[in-house]
Amino acid sequence: MKTDLKIQVRAFPVKIHDRLTDKVTQDTIVLTKEQLRAAQLVGQSSKELIHRIYGCAGYNVLEIGKTDKREISMNLEELYKLHSKAVVGKREKVDA
Repeated sequence: MKTDLKIQVRAFPVKIHDRLTDKVTQDTIVLTKEQLRAAQLVGQSSKELIHRIYGCAGYNVLEIGKTDKREISMNLEELYKLHSKAVVGKREKVDA
C-alpha cells in the first residue's frame, strides 16, 4: 500500500550575521505552510517569524529574499524502512 505524505513548504533565502563569530553567510530556511499559518494566528508575519527563529540561535537577519513555494512528497514506507535499518532493535522518535 502506498502511503505518501505531501507537505506545502516555503523556502526563504536569508543573509545572516553570526553574533559569535561576526561572519555573514547565506542560508535557507524552510518552513511549512502550517508553521506560517500558526505565526499568523498570533499576529506574526513570516519575516518576524524568521527573525525570531534566527535570533534564538544567535544570528541577526540582514536580508530575506523572495520565497520559493513547493510541495514535498514523502513515501512514509520508504522512510520507515530507512529508519529501521539505521536503528536496529531500537524504538526511537523519527525526525523526518
